Amino acid sequence: MAFTATPLLPGDLFDSAAKFAAAADARTAELAKVRERDEHAARLWEQATELGWPAIMVPEEQGGIGGGIPDVAALVEGGARAALPLPLVPACAIVPILLQAAGEAGQATLGGLAEGTARIIPVLPEDAPGLRATRQGAAWRLDGAAEGVARLPGLTQLLVACAAEGGTALLLVEASAATLREHERLDGQPSLDASFDGTAATLLAQGEAVEASLVQARDAGAFLCCMEAVAAMGAALEQTVGYLNTRVQFGQTLASFQALRHRTVELYVIYETARALMRHLLEQAEAGTPWAARELSLAKLHIGPAARAFAKEAIQLHGGMGLTEELAAVRLAKRLLLVEFEYGDSITRAEALLAA
Repeated sequence: MAFTATPLLPGDLFDSAAKFAAAADARTAELAKVRERDEHAARLWEQATELGWPAIMVPEEQGGIGGGIPDVAALVEGGARAALPLPLVPACAIVPILLQAAGEAGQATLGGLAEGTARIIPVLPEDAPGLRATRQGAAWRLDGAAEGVARLPGLTQLLVACAAEGGTALLLVEASAATLREHERLDGQPSLDASFDGTAATLLAQGEAVEASLVQARDAGAFLCCMEAVAAMGAALEQTVGYLNTRVQFGQTLASFQALRHRTVELYVIYETARALMRHLLEQAEAGTPWAARELSLAKLHIGPAARAFAKEAIQLHGGMGLTEELAAVRLAKRLLLVEFEYGDSITRAEALLAA
């Protein structure tokens, strides 16, 4: 057997991100303590900032690169091949999308993103359903909590979208003003829980513009999350095939056993099906055409559970080695397990389709 995954977005961005992620993963595999991995992630984000990754979707007028979703998708696809433990989707796509909806109020912050002085993570309504903003004179206050929010090394601010009198509000909160509890997700991604108790916030925008930008941000997040899943599946399949071709049992390589070959082909079918779905959505993104809500939900509804099934089978095909942290395929499998729950889980997507 032989297999090499072909990238959906080949080019300089993909190549540089893939090399960056592979080098980072070699170090990640050596780190056993969460604190050590946090320090490693901090160094990685410094390097990513120097490479200009957070500025990709920032308009040129604010000092950014002026790129679009396909550019971030190439970055995400390359990084996903080695389960890069950085929140590329929320930091490099969701935040710029929301800030651009704030008009003039968001321009200075966009400039900070481009310069690397602002390190911002979004808090979407689904992360904090009970979070509410209230106006007290000229000031705004936040009350409630958010759980499982992506964590950025050196976080400076939180970009919060939540309910408020007068319509959904988009607010900027200093990270130092909130109560933050840091932790790490199953897939090694830095995460945090945030608590707000009358916390001071700056209103950037409110009403229909915010709600429209939230739809756009969720759609972009779902698309990029699926792109990440396809790239991770391709890399995991490469590693699984390589393992079966080299591991010897009973005097034969595992790849010579027909049952294992059949199971590997089933993984290949899952991967190619997901890749075909993403190719279709990518063509729309490259043409600047908004995604049809039905098509995006169907893709996410299919790829989420498929990624979970793929991860389970890839681990099974690695046998006992699949239960160790030594293999890169294990870190890829952990990442694939969480795809189903990001930017609209299977239940949410199914309900959206039924309501359409």
